[in-house]
Amino acid sequence: MFISIRRYKLTWINQSFFDKGVEMDIEHTEIEAVLFDMDGTLIDTERMGAASWDHAGEDVGLFVSEDVKRRMVGRNMLDIRALVEEALQGEDVDPLLDRANFHYHRLVSESVPPIKPGALELLEWLKERSVPMAVATSSRAHQAEDKLGRTGLREFFHFLIAGDQIDRGKPHPEIFQRAAEGLGRPIGHCAVFEDSQPGIEAAHCSGAFAVLVPESWPPDPDLAFFAHVVLQDLTRAPDVLGPRLA
Repeated sequence: MFISIRRYKLTWINQSFFDKGVEMDIEHTEIEAVLFDMDGTLIDTERMGAASWDHAGEDVGLFVSEDVKRRMVGRNMLDIRALVEEALQGEDVDPLLDRANFHYHRLVSESVPPIKPGALELLEWLKERSVPMAVATSSRAHQAEDKLGRTGLREFFHFLIAGDQIDRGKPHPEIFQRAAEGLGRPIGHCAVFEDSQPGIEAAHCSGAFAVLVPESWPPDPDLAFFAHVVLQDLTRAPDVLGPRLA
């Protein structure tokens, strides 16, 4: 089954819609630019992130739960620190954070992160149509530049803004508003592609056309609640964007 969101009430519809994606009953929106989350949306690094916490825990003898790791997804380092401090009250979390950061960079540098299905084709499709694109990621700027450079995706983007370049991380909409400004486009005429809870909330709150491409399928209704369109992967994204391009 697939989730259709209509006026923010969830309705299950039949299997024939599974591969297509179903969009919310909203007025037509002309899309002038497209903004992308990076980790989990364009490149498959979320598993590396989770593994880095497991390795760090083995190093220092402190572990975070699977729930805490899930809540980290899509958040910047300041918010991640707050989650870890809350989960491990009374503990010195600096060694754990340092080792998690070390292992994450080690895992990412050992091999080029895989590109998510349909991502490269979507970027090429948008480039052929001269649609401006930006990355809005909770990762640090130098990490984002490194990952996008090694995957060969950096050339597609006119603008990049990262988690260490903003005051308020996702789910606050600042990062997407700043990305739209960086492209010189109104946020209300941008589409945003996201995979995480804080990311899709931020996209929705920014006023953009919010597209959820969740890490797992079927999507959590709590995530789908904030999306205008829910897709299983990026292969169907041109079908969604094509009729809406300005």
